[in-house]
Amino acid sequence: MMLRRGAIALLVTLVGVRVMLPLAVNAGGDDTFKGRTVIVYVSTGPGGGYDAYARLVARNLGRHLPGNPNVIVENMPGAGGLNLANYLYNVAPKDGTAIGTMQHTITYEALFGEQAVKFDARKFNWLGSIATFTSVGIAWHTSGVKSIEDAKKKQIAMGASGAGATSFEYTNLMNHLLGTKFKILIGYKGSTAMYLAMERGELQGVAGTDWAVIRNDHSDWIKTKAIDVFVQFALKKNPDLPDVPLIGDLASSAEDKRVLHFVFAGLQFARPFLAPPGVPASVVAQLRSGFDAAAMDPALLAQAKKERLDIEPVDGATVQRLVGELYETPKPIVKRADWALTAQ
Repeated sequence: MMLRRGAIALLVTLVGVRVMLPLAVNAGGDDTFKGRTVIVYVSTGPGGGYDAYARLVARNLGRHLPGNPNVIVENMPGAGGLNLANYLYNVAPKDGTAIGTMQHTITYEALFGEQAVKFDARKFNWLGSIATFTSVGIAWHTSGVKSIEDAKKKQIAMGASGAGATSFEYTNLMNHLLGTKFKILIGYKGSTAMYLAMERGELQGVAGTDWAVIRNDHSDWIKTKAIDVFVQFALKKNPDLPDVPLIGDLASSAEDKRVLHFVFAGLQFARPFLAPPGVPASVVAQLRSGFDAAAMDPALLAQAKKERLDIEPVDGATVQRLVGELYETPKPIVKRADWALTAQ
């Protein structure tokens, strides 16, 4: 997940992985989607969180749309979601048969002036978000850093995959706005590589990592107290982490509190689903209703539990409002956020 990156292709030829999913049973009502196929495009390749949530929703959505369409998944990876965002906005059919899920940070790309952005995120028809997202900063137990205050006094090595990744940007932001002394080492190929480097002693910590992954896949670290979780990048505390401070509470000025609120507000719709602009309002209403019903379907919830995927749905109207609020952020706040995340 990235907030900034360099020049990238505006649109890509669709070369993806298509997976056929089960036909849905009758949902009743009119037959808007009868005999049709709805494609859920996902902005990453097979595997990983976005792909997993896309397939989870796709397996259950058809039962809750009028006419019970077949629902399939197509992967369109690239550019942190911008390839798919540009495709949905400019090319995809506007009849409800093309929807997508992508990084919430595509909204920030437009606000930061990314040249490759060819969309206005406010004009997408946001259908909802299947889950929120708690991102955290962690340090290995031998690092001597258990809090932000510790990190202001002692320098430790933090891993990052690249200058545009959240592992870099969130660490960079703490250095600029909170006065920490983290040394950022880039070049790691994803969080798994960084976790191994911590265990080997090459790194002392990682920021911008998914708490759910730590909780589900590295529970041994928690049980043995191998890591210290020293900050939450979120607007509200995760119930699992009542004693870990929110980054916004650590800012020293009102301006920087606003900057941090802006940067992390998007995590409220961290796993979004959306349709192109121009889809008829009646069809958007059906898609939103179907998404809401699918998100609470006992079958989906059982599958999510088995796959260890957190479900915390947010309805489409709320996501639409949240995106609009991001666009209303004063330019000086956006500019300072951009600097805090990316300046080296």
